[in-house]
Amino acid sequence: MIIISQAIKKIWHILLFFIIFFAILIVTLKHGISIENISFNDFKIEKLYIKLDKKLILRAQKLKIPKTSHKDSSNEDFLSLTNNIIWVDRLFKEIILEKIEFEDNELTVLFYENAFHVDTAYLTLDTTFTSQENGLFIDVYNLAFKDFDINLSGTSNADIRHNIYDFNGTFVSHELDGKMKFHLENEIINYDVSDINASSLKSFMHELDVKLNLNEDVKNWIYGYIVADNYFVHNLSGKVDLKNQNFFLNELSAKGVSKNLKVKFEDSLPAAIVEEADIELKNGTLYFKLKKPRWNGKNLNGSNLEIYKIFDEKNAGLILNLQTNSIYDKAVNSILKAYDINVPIEQKSGRNVGKISIDIKFDPLKLTPNGKFKAKDSKIDIAGAMFNVKEAIVEIRDDKIIVDAKDSGMDFFKGDIKVAIDATKEKGDVNGTINKFDLSFDGEEIVKLKNLPLNASLDFRKKDVLFDILDPRIQLSFGDESTIRIDDISKIYDYSPLIKQIGLNSGNFTLKTKNFDDFEISLRNAKFNMPFLNKDGSKYDSDGFDIKIGENLITANSLSNNLNINIKDKKTEVHIKNMDLIIDNGIILNDNNRSKNKNLEFFGLNSDLFVADLNRTLKFLSYSGSIVKDKTQFNAKPKSGNVSIVQSDKKFNMFANDITGEFVNSLFGMDGFDGGFFKLKIVGNNTDDLKGEIRLHGANLKSYTFYNQLLTFLNSVPSLIIFKTPDFTEKGFPVKFGKILFEKKGDLLNIMAIELEGSSADIGGRGTINLATKEIDVDLELKLLKDASSIIGSIPIVNQIILGKDRKLSTVIKVRGTLDKPKYSTQVLADALTSPLKIIRNVLEAPFLIFE
Repeated sequence: MIIISQAIKKIWHILLFFIIFFAILIVTLKHGISIENISFNDFKIEKLYIKLDKKLILRAQKLKIPKTSHKDSSNEDFLSLTNNIIWVDRLFKEIILEKIEFEDNELTVLFYENAFHVDTAYLTLDTTFTSQENGLFIDVYNLAFKDFDINLSGTSNADIRHNIYDFNGTFVSHELDGKMKFHLENEIINYDVSDINASSLKSFMHELDVKLNLNEDVKNWIYGYIVADNYFVHNLSGKVDLKNQNFFLNELSAKGVSKNLKVKFEDSLPAAIVEEADIELKNGTLYFKLKKPRWNGKNLNGSNLEIYKIFDEKNAGLILNLQTNSIYDKAVNSILKAYDINVPIEQKSGRNVGKISIDIKFDPLKLTPNGKFKAKDSKIDIAGAMFNVKEAIVEIRDDKIIVDAKDSGMDFFKGDIKVAIDATKEKGDVNGTINKFDLSFDGEEIVKLKNLPLNASLDFRKKDVLFDILDPRIQLSFGDESTIRIDDISKIYDYSPLIKQIGLNSGNFTLKTKNFDDFEISLRNAKFNMPFLNKDGSKYDSDGFDIKIGENLITANSLSNNLNINIKDKKTEVHIKNMDLIIDNGIILNDNNRSKNKNLEFFGLNSDLFVADLNRTLKFLSYSGSIVKDKTQFNAKPKSGNVSIVQSDKKFNMFANDITGEFVNSLFGMDGFDGGFFKLKIVGNNTDDLKGEIRLHGANLKSYTFYNQLLTFLNSVPSLIIFKTPDFTEKGFPVKFGKILFEKKGDLLNIMAIELEGSSADIGGRGTINLATKEIDVDLELKLLKDASSIIGSIPIVNQIILGKDRKLSTVIKVRGTLDKPKYSTQVLADALTSPLKIIRNVLEAPFLIFE
């Protein structure tokens, strides 16, 4: 009770202090406080006066505020005002801050009753406001955004509780004036401007360029190349993120009209006269729909232009669309020539309906003309050659003149061909669409093109007709014997299922045939990406092949004779000799391009397996396997024993019998064993989720780093010298019989049990190894197999105990660190039941044993 009484007394003294302090403060403020100067670091106030008259009265002649943030626009000043104006009305009756210095800016803030004035370097606000439910009603006499020369006046409603502001009024900016509405919520202004009138856009466009850094050509086309007597904008809407200075330019939308326009397509050309133009801004593109345009005496009804990506300085451009019913003569051509585009076509007579589009990319300057004319009963001069045309579609694509011909070709090739004549070379250029190009044998597609763009040339100067397809590059000649030549297979790789199946991706070949049923292919300088290594360790990625295609059979024999492929009845055989097969991510002969219904057999002679993701080589005398749909089987014969693997989407099994320690070392990427014989079985869902068992006999444990450092540790601890039995030699630890049980989950290898039996000692252990970091956490137990009673009195009993009724001596060694740098220490056992060997024997007696 005395303690409680003392605590209450202390609390009362503290409360009494604060009550007296605040009472004095309120009485002082009631009478007013005047302070001539206050200075604290960079914070300074001159002639400060504060008084409490229901609300605060604050006056100061000069206020200097240290730098705490950076504001450099009217947007940020306006956002700050909207966030804080309510507190001015709630807390203050009067504020007179004649001069506020903040960084390089000066501000003035005046407030009395409901009249509010703020003047900053970027913004001026004169307003009065009255309280209403949930906020304020504001009369805005002037809101000026100085850095863009915009002045607004009108009324505003402020929902202070939800920080929402609405404005309705008028604006003036340069030559423009009109109506404006905006809605401010969550620091985002959504605005709508309407009924904008202007007789010029010159000053406004200059200001817009300074603010947004417009592309110079975009600015000139909006006002310069296109000039009108009057501009009227029906509406313009958009939004601004005041906090992040994001104007969402590509979301701006506007519609307007201009009258009495002069449009200059290029400085050297006369201007087109346009009676009126409907203008629309949408998705960053400015559209001009021209009404009653005339140029050089020609009617251009239907013509228009668009300036695209106007807010993207590097990608902005213009599309000029001209439409006419006049013939395509020199006058129309002069527009293209003004942009240094020479189109060698001229319509001499006949009828024509056509249009041409010029795409002008500004930076860097690039012009692309595209035109289409439908001519009837005409004479057309193409590069000096005259053509009589009953009916044709003539297209302009850059500097090419294209005449359409539909469904032309031969048995294996048909297309909608567009022939362009080059008069200077006296050759024909061919473009269009390949409807069908199909070279096949017994369902195996050699080259298959369909509905692809065609770019080719024709040469009729010799007896054999030459047809040269440029992309993909295929050269054909037709005569007594037909020949197809492909200089670079990579160009047709995507169009040849057979070449994909064989695994080739570059090289050159020549195909010859007399009947298009039997083929001979000579493939040279072939480049490919096959999963093979030469015996010198280099990648097997180049060779030559002779390929024959006959009835129901395809053979492909390499010039090196290291790889031979036979395809018959949709079954593929791959014979590998004198080179090594690469396994990547556990996948054998992976082919992502082939169907899941694949049927493949492979055979290897004097061929090893290189496991790429583990950087290991498994040496075999021979192997064979199959891949049928998603199931892979693999059988191999190393120098001793045999190995088999079965793998599918949800299964991974591996079995090895009578393999040597050297093969185990190469399989697991270590130098742990010498000699002996091993039996291995692994089962799991995949290579990252499995469990396994290893049995060994007659092997020597000899890992250089691991074993040698264990010997060093035994020699360095006096109490452990007795454990260095004759089994522990510099050549290794001989194992009469051993078992290892393990599980693998991702990178974590869990060694559930190790039991190695020697002649004079046993080694047991368990723990984990992180295969990614090589971190090791393993406990080993060394156990002597001889009676220790005669020597027990002479050994310092440190970090060890006597286990069991047989009085055999054991110790536990903790192995930590990494596989490269293991660290050893001893551990005291409190109970024989906690010894690793005792726990391991329980594990070994459990039904985990997958051999049983």
